[in-house]
Amino acid sequence: MLDFSFTPEHEKLLADYLASRSEAMSLAMTQGYLFALICGPNAVDVEQWLHDISAGDDKIEESVVFAFMALHHHISEQVFAGQYQPPWTELSDYQQRHQWSIGFITGAQPYFEALLMANALSNELKEALQVATEQLAFFSLSQSQVNDYCNQLNRDESEFLAQQSNLACEFAKGYAQLIEVVAVASGLYDDEDAF
Repeated sequence: MLDFSFTPEHEKLLADYLASRSEAMSLAMTQGYLFALICGPNAVDVEQWLHDISAGDDKIEESVVFAFMALHHHISEQVFAGQYQPPWTELSDYQQRHQWSIGFITGAQPYFEALLMANALSNELKEALQVATEQLAFFSLSQSQVNDYCNQLNRDESEFLAQQSNLACEFAKGYAQLIEVVAVASGLYDDEDAF
């Protein structure tokens, strides 16, 4: 049986591989993207998400593919245990949070828009979906936009960012369950589809 434990060696291998491909996603972006796909109602083939992450590299070495699979497995385990934490803290560099959120939006956009437009979905569930998704996507804003916002409202920026980080971490824990409830209620999926 294969061991899919995600190790620091895998993390370094992926960071180096992704940094070597200018069009590829960063590691933080990849983590956000995979989180969104794993939470989503649509099954996405490994070949498809590898293609998206690597910017179409059809010559990825086996060790890199295995490291991506280990990362996917690691995130999946956390998501389905209701214990997922984004790979950053309130003290992390803004760019890392920004990249994760961009990856998240990239992965979530297709199903988020379809679910939000579903006629069968109650306004309460649409609002829950929108609030959770927007909170997880918060750091897709540029740091200068956040700075301007805090200046306009005379808020302490570091305190505000810490608050937004904590909120995103809380929403991440239950996002997959929310998507499952919303997807089934939307009438676009049934219990057997993808879940």
